[in-house]
Amino acid sequence: MITFEGAAKLYPDGTVAVDGLDLTVETGRTTVFVGPSGSGKTTSLRMINRMVEPTGGAVLIDGEDVRRRDPAVLRRSIGYVIQQAGLFPHRTVRDNIATVPLLLGWGRARARARAAELMELVGLEPAQARRYPHQLSGGQQQRVGVARALAADPPILLMDEPFSAVDPVVRASLQDELLRLQRELHKTVVFVTHDIDEAVRLGDRIAVFRPGGRLAQYDTPERLLADPRDAFVESFVGYDRGVRRLSFFPARDLSLRGEAVFGAGTGAGGALAAVRESGEPWALVVSADRQPLGWASAEQLGRAPADTALGELDLAPYGHTFDVGTDSLRAALDAAVLSPAGRAVGVDAEGRVLGVVSQDDLGTALWSVTE
Repeated sequence: MITFEGAAKLYPDGTVAVDGLDLTVETGRTTVFVGPSGSGKTTSLRMINRMVEPTGGAVLIDGEDVRRRDPAVLRRSIGYVIQQAGLFPHRTVRDNIATVPLLLGWGRARARARAAELMELVGLEPAQARRYPHQLSGGQQQRVGVARALAADPPILLMDEPFSAVDPVVRASLQDELLRLQRELHKTVVFVTHDIDEAVRLGDRIAVFRPGGRLAQYDTPERLLADPRDAFVESFVGYDRGVRRLSFFPARDLSLRGEAVFGAGTGAGGALAAVRESGEPWALVVSADRQPLGWASAEQLGRAPADTALGELDLAPYGHTFDVGTDSLRAALDAAVLSPAGRAVGVDAEGRVLGVVSQDDLGTALWSVTE
């Protein structure tokens, strides 16, 4: 457990970086520090490993003031990941990862074996062990940085905007990887970001810092989105916070409609009669194993000869699907908004269509869970 007790950092020129921070980081959970530039979030993180010394108050790890510990020894016991990885350019991937174990006196063979184990854990190929950082992509370098931070199995992992320098696709992949690792390892993670979406996705608790180094709100992601403490927090989390909040409600309770789902061999006439009876303006066409193929509008069905198989029509794309068992209402809403039919296609884990849900039905479901 990490505890900030009135922790403060005042620089000689009078700049207040952190002002009386009181906060407890729970053991085995991910706590995200988020806020605008100059709000003290990185300074607060660096006080944990004494890269920044507080000028007031205290920072404690399991009840012990960090200032009582030798800085070098303290830092070797805490994993640290920074933006753009901070790898040693003259060392191979394997030896970068083995850095801290070697400093702790591990034998070279043991340290390299640990590096190989961690490369597999973070999704790096064994063949990359002998490469140098410049031979890796940005995302791969960040994976090496995470592996290096985990090498000595530290209980605490500090991450200072580790994914901000990579493109959005790689960033999402690295976020997924961190979530997976945390499910397996249960480290005490302190993660700094300026991105509220990243904070909501990764954090068990979120600390929002305001300019001047003061804590504005410390809460769970759901509570933060549902009940921002003041105008600053409300503005920072964004006025679309209601949509973000949908990420915390599962899609499995949605009522899906199956009367507008038809096999590719169904005739246009039969499908038209069925959709008219159900009041659905669109028919979703699926393959024999219920994989989605596309949408046919009632107007299109009416123009086609009655015996034309739906699979022969020029179908509109179905957009993207949502997994009924694992996805959130936000994913379902996103699928519906992007669908040309204004309907989201719900599938099971194998991608088989379970049914569809319209934007109107989603609106009713969203109202019921967020009111």
